[in-house]
Amino acid sequence: MQPVFFALLSRMQNVHRWGKSNPTRTENVAEHSFQVALFAHALGVIRNRVFPDQPPLDENQLAVAALFHDAPEVLTEDVNSGVKYAAPRMLALCREMEAIAADLMLGTIPEVLKPSYAPLLGHDEEEELARFVKAADLLSAYTKALSELRAGNTEFEGTERKVLAALQPFIDDLPEVGWFMAHFVPAFHMTIDDLVEAAFEPQGTSGEKE
Repeated sequence: MQPVFFALLSRMQNVHRWGKSNPTRTENVAEHSFQVALFAHALGVIRNRVFPDQPPLDENQLAVAALFHDAPEVLTEDVNSGVKYAAPRMLALCREMEAIAADLMLGTIPEVLKPSYAPLLGHDEEEELARFVKAADLLSAYTKALSELRAGNTEFEGTERKVLAALQPFIDDLPEVGWFMAHFVPAFHMTIDDLVEAAFEPQGTSGEKE
């Protein structure tokens, strides 16, 4: 066994997403995974701080699970969601391929470390954590669609509608997702000049209510 695990993971930056959508800016799996980890962590913090009446979540565990959620794609490449979810058999085949890739990747880790990485590669996290990671994954796709639309790329009009529809059950069931959508997503419509100006705006002058 060659311990090539982290060298393999470093190639996630070479696996590109949105290959069939003509994005104005390419996005790779490494940066997508980083953003999903940021969003998953935020959802956990929102659960614990804004909705303390709900069972607490480990936001750090959410972030780590999100970092690895697409790790098998370093072997399988990214499969367009429109193709992946087009038919139950197609989804089942993709899931089987991902499971095989996860097993192959686990084989590149020294035996003593496998118990820590097997759950991350095999998506063995608890159902509630998995729901939050999936919500963060969709939020990442949604904000990508918004950024493309802001750049005038009408290719992503359908993507924005489809991802929002996929997000809706999470918005309905998880108040943390709705809170994130209301408080953080509008900024993805802003230009960099607006974002920088907002960053330097004195606190308490934005008019935003908690």
